[in-house]
Amino acid sequence: MSKAKLELSTVRRKMRDIRKRVDRRYRRLAVRNMVLAMQSRERTSRFVSGGNRFVLFLVPGMDLVNGGVMSICSIASETGRLLQEHGVSVAVCTAYHEPRMLRYTKFKNDIDILSLRDLLPRFPQGSDVLVHIPEMFVKAFVSDCPSLYRTRADLHWRFNVLLQNIDLIPSKQAIEAIQAIGPTTATTAHKASTSAAHQLGCPVHYLSWGLYPEKFERADYSGKQKLIAISPDPHPAKAGIVRRMSETMPDYRIIEIRNMSYEAYKRVIRTAKFMFTFGEGLDGYFVESIFSGSIAMALFNTRFFTPEYDGLDGVFPNPEHALAQVHEFMMSADSEAAYQAIAERQHKLVAKDFNRDKFVGNIRSFYQQYYLA
Repeated sequence: MSKAKLELSTVRRKMRDIRKRVDRRYRRLAVRNMVLAMQSRERTSRFVSGGNRFVLFLVPGMDLVNGGVMSICSIASETGRLLQEHGVSVAVCTAYHEPRMLRYTKFKNDIDILSLRDLLPRFPQGSDVLVHIPEMFVKAFVSDCPSLYRTRADLHWRFNVLLQNIDLIPSKQAIEAIQAIGPTTATTAHKASTSAAHQLGCPVHYLSWGLYPEKFERADYSGKQKLIAISPDPHPAKAGIVRRMSETMPDYRIIEIRNMSYEAYKRVIRTAKFMFTFGEGLDGYFVESIFSGSIAMALFNTRFFTPEYDGLDGVFPNPEHALAQVHEFMMSADSEAAYQAIAERQHKLVAKDFNRDKFVGNIRSFYQQYYLA
């Protein structure tokens, strides 16, 4: 990389850091949060007046788009539809010490966001409150501040840890701190994570996440461009694999999914011929690309992939194998007949695991066993 490009990259990185600091300070301004509290007052009042059973999904006070946020929103939406007939009120809300926000604006959704700070003093006496917590925020949102929940000792607290990434599993001590407040469960986004999740010492339920073919527009080989998309995840082998793909397909553009809206991302994967994810493997980049008609590539990871994906076209057993074989795989796949055959095999397997009926069924069985029983 030239000196000028290095300097430009440094300037851009510093500007991003400055913007992040400014945004963080802005989100925590007392005046801003007071205004948002006033704007959401009516929705908060309506929510707590609906009965005495509540389900909350805690999130950080940041307007962002990623797989974790979208997964939480999809589970919350289905939860609301399923529990409405039982008189249960469901909300996504910012954690107690987090800045307020009203909506996610970077992807299409119908989620109105409340604040636990506003809800906590207003829950009716003796209410049942189930709190879902993303695994990476277990300490900050609950286990490090148990006194917050004990200010409403009259409430019947329940907690569920949303294990979206088993690599971020909280400590058993953190779970024990939550269990001292109320019954605690964990739900996993990946079947392969279930056995590891049992080390938490609480009941574990497989939930999955809301991805299914109907959400995506599928394009065949003739509708694809000479485009390779890659995930933004860091990986030691990433630079070598990307360089190998570039050498193999010199007339293809390579786009890293970064700093784009979800709708812009969906347009990319609809037109990209190939996607390589360097993250979990069985993640949104992998599944959503396949549902969009692309051929997805990944590194096999037993923490996220179940055994039936081992040996699937495009799933490499390790980084060394990917580096050695990615050129041959892509070249052999780059004809209409071969491409469509691989895309169909990938789609058939992924659609078996990710479909709306299974997703809704998993959610329903969780609440029937751990909340409605």
